Amino acid sequence: MKLATWNSCGKFDTNLGHLLDLGVDVAVVCEAVAPATWPTTPDGRIISGLDWHVRSDSWKQLVVLACAPWSVARHDEGGSAPDWTLPVRVLGPVPFTLVALWPVKFAGTPDYVPQIDRAVDWIEKFASGEPVVLAGDFNAPITSSLAQYARVVERLQDLGLVDTHRTSRGLTADEEPTEATYFQYRRSEKPFHIDHVVMPSTWARRATVEIGDFDTWVGSGRSDHVPVLVDVPDDDMR
Repeated sequence: MKLATWNSCGKFDTNLGHLLDLGVDVAVVCEAVAPATWPTTPDGRIISGLDWHVRSDSWKQLVVLACAPWSVARHDEGGSAPDWTLPVRVLGPVPFTLVALWPVKFAGTPDYVPQIDRAVDWIEKFASGEPVVLAGDFNAPITSSLAQYARVVERLQDLGLVDTHRTSRGLTADEEPTEATYFQYRRSEKPFHIDHVVMPSTWARRATVEIGDFDTWVGSGRSDHVPVLVDVPDDDMR
């Protein structure tokens, strides 16, 4: 299974094709607007998708899409989830729960990392019994939130969930990623690693992770983020 997360920075009608060209099976797309009708993939696979307005007064949506033989359905307990998440059940060869995450600060919400912490609360309470993936634009960590974020990472590890990028690169707890996923003001000299795919450690142990390059995804004007693409061997999901 190829699973991706990407903040498309709007323009989803034109950006969707670029994402499908990666051969994704399941994807979380932040800051998007779901199309009225989903197209088929370049190789003819049917796409299903769900969307959620993180803010009711904004056009910006959190979108989850899946390409056959995978499909998505709303999670039975999705109504209990924080506003900045979209929990779904991914159906297909190996069913699992996917919690799409896009923390956004506005009046009445906590800061980014506490929002992530609330998403973990939901996972602990409602997502037991089958594999869980947490993915999206976390907007964290940044320098000021490293200690807070480390505590959330520990909570996830206690649930058997790990950051696939860190695992694939063999990073220790003291090492920070050097591959950026977001470039502030679209400038290459302002890089941050804030987009993540967290999944069961058994899935992540042999997963390969590709981070999009600046020129293709940012320099071209598509977005200020690059996609994170995780390829999980089928045998490790069973």
